[in-house]
Amino acid sequence: MQLAEFSRWLGQILTPEKFKDYCPNSLCVEANSQVTHVLTGVSFRESLVDEAIRQGADCIIVHHPHGFWNNDNRLPIGIHGRKIQKLMQHNINLFGFHLPLDGQVDFGNNAQIAKFLGVQVNGGFMKEGEGFVGCLAAFDNPLSVPLFMERLDQVFDHGVQQSFFFGKEKIQTIAICSGGGASGIAEALSLGVDAYVTGEIKESTPIFVEEAKFNLVTCGHHRTEIFGVRALAKKIEKDLNIQSAFVDLDNPI
Repeated sequence: MQLAEFSRWLGQILTPEKFKDYCPNSLCVEANSQVTHVLTGVSFRESLVDEAIRQGADCIIVHHPHGFWNNDNRLPIGIHGRKIQKLMQHNINLFGFHLPLDGQVDFGNNAQIAKFLGVQVNGGFMKEGEGFVGCLAAFDNPLSVPLFMERLDQVFDHGVQQSFFFGKEKIQTIAICSGGGASGIAEALSLGVDAYVTGEIKESTPIFVEEAKFNLVTCGHHRTEIFGVRALAKKIEKDLNIQSAFVDLDNPI
């Protein structure tokens, strides 16, 4: 497929124009006019580039376009320059999609977490621009805290990293925001959900949930964000018949 056509297709399904973000949500490095073999990963890192070279891929799509955030200088020097040089030398395009890949309602991170948890999505929260990053969902029946934790352990390969249960003893309604979702805790609490599932929190978060009598679990920033890029790889292969695979280079944070 022509790169321009592939780029348009990604834009149509991820609708980056709906989100107010702090990085480009599009093509970051143009090194090939064609897309025939795609690898997806959570973050732009040298080991992912090396894997793309090893597999002969000509396109990488990441959720975290490290080196291209608005507060990065983006100059092709140092480690960042070395990675870009490898991409250019081996004719590998790079795309980054951040908040659009969190909030996509079918295959985004939070929609996929909800799917695997077995909850029904009934709305969004954490609005950034015109799009919602997180989702609100509910189990058909309330779960005890141990059963809720068991369900989470089934979804996340490395299980729950931190748990804080100061609120209701039965969990039915939940808010989900992958990655660094600490900024959404107050909103989740105000919406009256029984628990909040996220990836990474701040030092002040345990104090806040204790004083607010709220339930919260964290499952890792990276580890809550494998879902969107993994589902996107499957969608590319199914819808476009382009060889595509997700590469999970783990990060414990």
